[in-house]
Amino acid sequence: MLVSIAEEMNPTRRNTQEDAHVVHGPGTWGAPNDHATFIGVMDGHGGRHIADYLEEHLAKNVANEWVFAVEEDGGDGELGCNRSNNTNDDDGSGQHLPKKQRLGLGNDDGNDNNKENNAATTHQPTNPTALLEPETESKAIQTALERAFLITDIQSRLDGIITSGATVACCIVIPHFSPTSGNLTSITIHAANAGDARAVLSSGTALRRRCRDSLPTLTSQRSSSNSNSKSNKSKQLPNPELPHELPLHRGTNAIRITHDHKSTDPAEISRIQSSGGILLRGRVLGVLAVARSLGDHGLKEFVIAKPYLSSTKIRLIERQQQRHDDVDHDDGNTVSNDKTMISSLSSSHQAPYTEDDFLIVACDGLWDVMEDQEVVDFIRKYVHENDTNNSRENVASIVIEEALKRGSTDNITVIVYWL
Repeated sequence: MLVSIAEEMNPTRRNTQEDAHVVHGPGTWGAPNDHATFIGVMDGHGGRHIADYLEEHLAKNVANEWVFAVEEDGGDGELGCNRSNNTNDDDGSGQHLPKKQRLGLGNDDGNDNNKENNAATTHQPTNPTALLEPETESKAIQTALERAFLITDIQSRLDGIITSGATVACCIVIPHFSPTSGNLTSITIHAANAGDARAVLSSGTALRRRCRDSLPTLTSQRSSSNSNSKSNKSKQLPNPELPHELPLHRGTNAIRITHDHKSTDPAEISRIQSSGGILLRGRVLGVLAVARSLGDHGLKEFVIAKPYLSSTKIRLIERQQQRHDDVDHDDGNTVSNDKTMISSLSSSHQAPYTEDDFLIVACDGLWDVMEDQEVVDFIRKYVHENDTNNSRENVASIVIEEALKRGSTDNITVIVYWL
């Protein structure tokens, strides 16, 4: 696993650092898939209490909810999206915690004042080696991410964190290996976000993206500055509450796998107004410039914690075959030819999975001054000109330096995860 992490308070513009971040490597955070990595950026506002809380508890809750989702599957390939309200199993190893306790409302024995129960206790599934099929696993992970966002939001209020809030972007990265050769064949990235923290993938071999959100329309966000461009036209979805697949333009270098929940987004404005809220000066109730976050409990009726969700699959192509068969020599863009994908790399986690693909997770301190494609191009150029492992390890700091040069006025946190 090779990851570059950097953060900057930006002291000429900010008096405090309200960002937080986490990177949990494979086998370290209680997930039922031992190969899974968790990456998260939390951009706090109104204090860093909620960001600190999310740093400690969000990944644990994701792991727990993933375990529950796997157990719910029951091996029949169908995942229930709504857990029964009468889940009252004991909390022994591999068993469900009572739902009341999971939400931080105390034990079912009447002890409702024990705050130690407010944070979920990480535990293992009944059979942690019995992993689901990839498609069912994707559904389980998306369900787990959504539940974890909502549960952690509830727990933070119960723990007395009322006024501060945080936008969040997190990703679960899972490599898939051939059962016969043991070679790496593909990588799936499951993303979730609330607010304007963002995840961007740089890859020429991403084949599909499976998304789920409550938005009535979904806007392609490869360029966030020009709302009249073709790439920002909204695509009407037949049923926005169900998972759906979006075609990815093969050869596109920057792929946004999250959705910015701005208070100026027409879909968010409609949702807020239908709930009885108003927008003043482009802000929710004249206060907040984002329409979704964790925390901000004084505005929770309008500023919800339900995340946008996506799952993106990268299939690996042997280097030599990719070079000769899959490159458009006019512009250098990689184009997948849907041939049999073969990994030419070792399955070791000590080196990047692929030669040039990477994932960027960052707060709006970066995205306010640099477009998705600009950041991707900047990283590729820097690494190409300084082609060493040190350049990959240090690139997040270099990106932050560039953002500061471009006039960022916010705290900045950047994670670059090499795939």
